[in-house]
Amino acid sequence: MESLGWRPGWDGHLLLFYSEESQRHAGVAAWVRRGLELGSKILYTQPEGDPPDRSLPGLLQDEPDALEAMERGQIQVVPADPSTYDPVFIEAVVDGALSDGYPSVRWSGDASTAWGVIPRSRHELVEQATDELCTSRPLSVLCQYSALECSDAIGPLSQSHGGGLREQRFQAAPVEGGLAVAGELDATNQRTLSSLLTTATAAAERDPFVVDLSWVDFLDLPGARAVLLGTLDHRSSGGRVRLQAPQPHVAQLLRLLGIDRAEGIQWGETR
Repeated sequence: MESLGWRPGWDGHLLLFYSEESQRHAGVAAWVRRGLELGSKILYTQPEGDPPDRSLPGLLQDEPDALEAMERGQIQVVPADPSTYDPVFIEAVVDGALSDGYPSVRWSGDASTAWGVIPRSRHELVEQATDELCTSRPLSVLCQYSALECSDAIGPLSQSHGGGLREQRFQAAPVEGGLAVAGELDATNQRTLSSLLTTATAAAERDPFVVDLSWVDFLDLPGARAVLLGTLDHRSSGGRVRLQAPQPHVAQLLRLLGIDRAEGIQWGETR
């Protein structure tokens, strides 16, 4: 069987999961560069008085093209206040940028910025509405979440981000019938991957649940264990999990570890 057609990238409603500021800087910079390639209008929400190293100019200090785009107005800062997180306001701003001739819009901000002006319960509703806007408008949104504050909630959070999750070493995104994974699966992201799979399989409406591994470049024992643990509840209740299109070296390791013989595991063809 072939890959489900998903490709890793920086578009859609993405959850940027970071442990350190350097990871946040790198993720935001890559996301902005993608927007400049597309000619998008880029908006960034930050609170007034944000420290220089956390502000957008600080995040982009090593990106001369982005700083130039700020000067000409293609990249703009949106001050954080309750109205900023009103889906009606977001939709109006997006439509305004499109009417100005931009082919698409990109918007980003840290979750802690939102929590400073609206309750977390309301922010959850805003995330759900934003996910819908990202499918009905040419809009991509990068939501930044600190692992220190949100590690226990990462599974449920991923359900409101149709573009998936990105962290330093891997990316995961929902696809029809399952979850696609890319990058490197190891001890650094074992807990995150396991949580994503546990949540995704609990919400699955189809069986077998597919884990598309076609973009996984590296996997070790902790990464393989995360696949097993994250799908354990689903398999224990009689569900099946199909490991889809792993690259040959990844498939070889999975077989050596006996993952292909685990209860409820099915095997897709190698990529």
